Amino acid sequence: MSLIRNIVVSGGTHGNERTGVRLVEKWMEHPECYSACCPGVNVSLVLANPEAMRLNRRYRDHDLNRAFSQTCLDASFEPHQYEFRRARELDRIYGPKGANTKTDLILDVHNTGSNMGLCLILSTRDPFTMKASAVLTQEFDEARIYYQPEERSASPYFGTVAKADVCIEIGPQQHGTLDARLFERTERLVKRYLELADEWNRGELQKRAPIQVEVFTQLRDLGYPKAWAGAPISAMIHPELLGRDFGALKRGDKLFRTFDGEDLLYEGESDGRDTVYPIFINEPAYYEKDIAMSLTVKSVEEW
Repeated sequence: MSLIRNIVVSGGTHGNERTGVRLVEKWMEHPECYSACCPGVNVSLVLANPEAMRLNRRYRDHDLNRAFSQTCLDASFEPHQYEFRRARELDRIYGPKGANTKTDLILDVHNTGSNMGLCLILSTRDPFTMKASAVLTQEFDEARIYYQPEERSASPYFGTVAKADVCIEIGPQQHGTLDARLFERTERLVKRYLELADEWNRGELQKRAPIQVEVFTQLRDLGYPKAWAGAPISAMIHPELLGRDFGALKRGDKLFRTFDGEDLLYEGESDGRDTVYPIFINEPAYYEKDIAMSLTVKSVEEW
């Protein structure tokens, strides 16, 4: 990435994830909270889904963070669902998605009910977001990097409207609520991204020595056990696994427990892999998507 001139800080992409909502509202009311972090950079603040915020729900008609694929944005018909219309509006303001986008970086603040700490989700190996995120894993003891590679035009996420993005997932936090400790840590984290953008523009961040980081890379989503497709779930996350996001899950470990008390074990991957690292374990919003957790592989890299 060349110089970073336009940054969007967004909250409320999911309307009941209140940390990002309140952070953006606070900064709108008090721009002095962030304005000195990166002089010479245009920082835009956006409440992405005001209708869902009003309802204190994840979305009104459709998940907004699944509405930004190029196919959705380019569709010739006028969509009747609110979030698809809102996605096009945001793309007009901050895009257009693709090589000619006006936005260099989107920092999109989310909450999760899973025990994810400060999870930094990167969808590309962009030099700035990699280096800045590596720095933040040293400065924040709960910060981890989740690499979710995406073909940018096909990706449905708001952040992909920009040249680069970080989706910041903060948890555990109940949806529709606030947590003072997590709010304050999130605000410091987002401000540090802005400060590091300024350091990047001055050519200083690039000179820092490589940092050794753990990178958790997306492998696959794992659904809940069911008797057949469309049936109710037949098991829950095993209590020994609950809350152990980013921990090792090995072949033979307890994975689910049925409603009759039977333990179901992790059987490994079809490629012979014996160990994975689950995240988004028991995320409440993913029940409707039939996702019990996302499985990742862990590597150690120098960024």
